[in-house]
Amino acid sequence: MMLAWVNASVAFFIYVIVLAPLVPRLVRRRRLLAAAGSAVGLLIATVAQIRAHSTVLHGWLLPLVLLLLGYWSSGLLFAGPMPRAERLLNELDRLLHVDEAAHATARPLAELLEAAYAGVYPLVPLGLVVHLLATPAPDPDRFWTVVLVTDFTCFAFLPWIQTRPPRAFRSADPWISHIRRLNLRLLGKTSIQVNTIPSGHAAEALAVVLLVAGAPWPVVGAVAIAGVLVTLGSVLGRYHYSADALSGWMVAVGVWLLV
Repeated sequence: MMLAWVNASVAFFIYVIVLAPLVPRLVRRRRLLAAAGSAVGLLIATVAQIRAHSTVLHGWLLPLVLLLLGYWSSGLLFAGPMPRAERLLNELDRLLHVDEAAHATARPLAELLEAAYAGVYPLVPLGLVVHLLATPAPDPDRFWTVVLVTDFTCFAFLPWIQTRPPRAFRSADPWISHIRRLNLRLLGKTSIQVNTIPSGHAAEALAVVLLVAGAPWPVVGAVAIAGVLVTLGSVLGRYHYSADALSGWMVAVGVWLLV
């Protein structure tokens, strides 16, 4: 039987391959790279399906590899910013006084929020550990299906809503933070350098929180606090717009309810 997260991966990579030739103003090299990355994703999904089940491969390694491939492949479909969409996103943040809240954030809290933003990467495997060891009905297939479908849904919007992150419009950092320097270096080397709306950070963080429901309440509380901090760090740190985070949470709840 085909694993649900494998199905989701196949559908997403086919979506990118089909869309790559259709995105307006996209240079040929990016079209080819997006299609090539998706072809590799399809190959890995095929391996996941035909290979005998392995806890290491199917429970840990292959879903993470497919997640990263989906992120980078979809990021290659960015052809150029949409000024009207960026104006609307910035206007909502202005109405919500996001910049003012960031500038008023105390240094220790700013460091914590920057650490939380980076912490979304280990949050997923840590959430899987909690899900497997502390929830009443652990199901790694469902865990990865929720996580991958949540993230793939966020990535799937990138060809249609192409924007730069809010930090691209600010001449200075929102706060002073040593950890921010590390985050910006990591983004420079690993990020697709564009904004995703809905926010994969916010969506992924909330998805993990929902997937550990049923664990002892102190554990759920700790994961929930981590998830909220990830989202706050992404918005107040100006890595994402507030609309990105809100729509990311909506995606996570919707996928969790459907799967």
